[in-house]
Amino acid sequence: MSPNSNKCTAPRAFTPKEDDMFDSPKGGVSYCEMSRSADETRQNALLFLHDILNSAGGLRGFLELMNEIDDPEKLKKYSTNALFLCDSLIEEIEYHRDFLRTESNTLRPVLEETSTHEILELAALKLKTHNVSKGRTIEISDGPDESVVTDKIILSRILVNMTKNAIEATEEGGSVRIGAEVHDDHVRFWVHNDSVISEDVREQLFDMQFSTKGTNRGVGLFSIRMLGEQALGGNVHFESTEEKGTYFCIDLPLLS
Repeated sequence: MSPNSNKCTAPRAFTPKEDDMFDSPKGGVSYCEMSRSADETRQNALLFLHDILNSAGGLRGFLELMNEIDDPEKLKKYSTNALFLCDSLIEEIEYHRDFLRTESNTLRPVLEETSTHEILELAALKLKTHNVSKGRTIEISDGPDESVVTDKIILSRILVNMTKNAIEATEEGGSVRIGAEVHDDHVRFWVHNDSVISEDVREQLFDMQFSTKGTNRGVGLFSIRMLGEQALGGNVHFESTEEKGTYFCIDLPLLS
């Protein structure tokens, strides 16, 4: 099966019978579906390993640097940062775990009452010492602190990854803003930066294999949409114009 083909054919040695689940209209799993599912699972595993190796490599480099420090005060400061890097690595693993559970319909969100400010502050804190934030500022937009019922851990992870994408598109010295606003039937969390996404890129942003940073660079916005929509029942979307820059948003239904 060629990489660009959406059509799947059976192996020559296999002759399906009428009752076999091969493109079956009876609700069974077809050979094509199983083959595509296996390919996607392998690809997801490779992308996951790529992301984890990146994080682990950064942590190792930091620890090697610590090994050369004699000043106790500097060592204490670096130790604190190393702990943050460990937390980031754990967060990365847990994010991919949630993504895979969502993909297999086994993720069970834990709904609880929280607030828009708590979610935003949690996301900003997770990115405070992350390498991707170096030389850039994360600003929390002013706004009323509204009550919301959701899985705050999953939502904060979605916001963290949205913000990472915005930071990577922001020049050093620039800033990214995050915020939230409540509408009649939903709450919207958003991430903004000043860059503009080109038309050709917009059409591919939510494809699993797409990345502006080259091949095999993580599941990115594909995983954000899957978690936001399948796990939290929200709507993930974006707007990008010369006048306003780029907004990535997740709209969540208001629950009581």
